[in-house]
Amino acid sequence: MQESSQETSEPNYTKEPSNKNSRTVIIALILLIIFVLILILFLYLIRKPALFGSFAQVENSGSTMTQPTVITPQSVSYDNSYLFASPLRAAVSVERVRITAYILDGQGMGVSGKQVTLGNAATSLHIYPITLATDDSGRATFDILSDQAGLFTIEASVDGKKLDQKVTVSFN
Repeated sequence: MQESSQETSEPNYTKEPSNKNSRTVIIALILLIIFVLILILFLYLIRKPALFGSFAQVENSGSTMTQPTVITPQSVSYDNSYLFASPLRAAVSVERVRITAYILDGQGMGVSGKQVTLGNAATSLHIYPITLATDDSGRATFDILSDQAGLFTIEASVDGKKLDQKVTVSFN
């Protein structure tokens, strides 16, 4: 028997880390470290009231607590109350215009429970009340319809006195 003098080369199964894989791992570690640093900075800034908190200080003088102020609606302010119309132009005998009256006091708060009356000298104007009295925000709502084309100025009154503001609508 003769031995063959063939050299058998065995495959090398050990792999050296490639440059691409090692770069990916290094980048991932750097990003993880940056993320952790940002998280630590964020948590530090949240807990530091001087940066994001209020600078107002409360003095505790030892006195008793004051009662909360309750604002109750005052009497109607005729110059502060107003009318709103939508749309400002509508088709004759087809479309209705929504008129909203806001009845306010001198502080701009709504006055509830007030009867609002809309008026106009034109007899072709039909007024349909949606709400009979103002709600908690001082709002009263009406729809109007006209049988004739023209420009109409609408006035509102509360307790027999007219509001200073008027609204003009057009029917074509």
